[in-house]
Amino acid sequence: MGAPAAAQRPSFVSLGMVVLDELRFPDRPSLHDVPGGSGAFSVLGARLVAGQERAGQVGCFILAGNDFPESALRSFRSWGVNLDIQVDPARPSTRGLLEYKDSSFGRKTFRYTTTPLHPSPRDLPAHFLESASFHILALPSQLADHVRDLASLRPGAPVLDPPLLVWEPTPPHCSQQTKDDHMAACKHVDVFSPNHLELLAFFQDSKPAEGASHFDPQAIEACADAFLESGIGPSDKGTVVVRAGEYGCLVSSFTIEGRHRWLPAFYADASSVVDATGGGNTFLGAFTYAMAACNKSPVDAAALANVAATFALEQIGTPTLEKVEGQRERWNGSEFDTRFQAYQQMLSR
Repeated sequence: MGAPAAAQRPSFVSLGMVVLDELRFPDRPSLHDVPGGSGAFSVLGARLVAGQERAGQVGCFILAGNDFPESALRSFRSWGVNLDIQVDPARPSTRGLLEYKDSSFGRKTFRYTTTPLHPSPRDLPAHFLESASFHILALPSQLADHVRDLASLRPGAPVLDPPLLVWEPTPPHCSQQTKDDHMAACKHVDVFSPNHLELLAFFQDSKPAEGASHFDPQAIEACADAFLESGIGPSDKGTVVVRAGEYGCLVSSFTIEGRHRWLPAFYADASSVVDATGGGNTFLGAFTYAMAACNKSPVDAAALANVAATFALEQIGTPTLEKVEGQRERWNGSEFDTRFQAYQQMLSR
């Protein structure tokens, strides 16, 4: 017999948290134990790009507490990903309260209702440490610790290529006061990916308001340039990817002619956009997997990621996976490849 599927070396692992959310609405009953967080949505993005045949290449690590319900694992199990769960019997699971303020799901607030359980490389099983890539959401100081631990703990480090490291900064800590710390930490990673509001906050007195009407691509490019000039990665050849929601994304690198490439957002049907929660995390999971497992360039990976993000926007929580014998899998009734082909056609016009 071959090695069990759980021992497969993944191409992608996220160090983001899987959070059990309580969702409160102004006009309907609350929902409980809804899987969310950067860990859940980044795994979704990687899984969308991987497809059914390569689902086992997507590592899903859950640092759970003593009350993590089996019902919350059903989606991950149905996706066929390489699932590993570590339970801390002395602590409750990471839980959050997401309150929607109106029926459009636009205005919302979030807070943790338990002490978050933050995964670190020291929590991962050995085969997850050998992953070809890692998505990391962390403070600069935490990032340095994670990178150091990955370097020392990877069991195949002498023979394995270094992993692709994609860093998503922690939103509340993006400010002028922390800019230098973030720039210094960027030396440790291959890709730095704030959203456009977080990036601007490093250079402005206050963070622009969500939904602000003024959008300035040149200002965003200038901020991305500052991070590029400071250096991304050990050899300063890394990439800045700025997620900008309805405005698409910016990919910036010295390897790109003109340094900057904007890709438009893609919505198969604008009326189907329900809730933007998790869209950025889904983008980064797809982007990271596409670069590490599919050998895509940053621009091509971002195109796949833009399409993956649309599947996170069509519902509250994660999309519904439909599998029919002898047919290609569908998410919310749509095939990922079909939607990506439509996006490619849009880009070629």
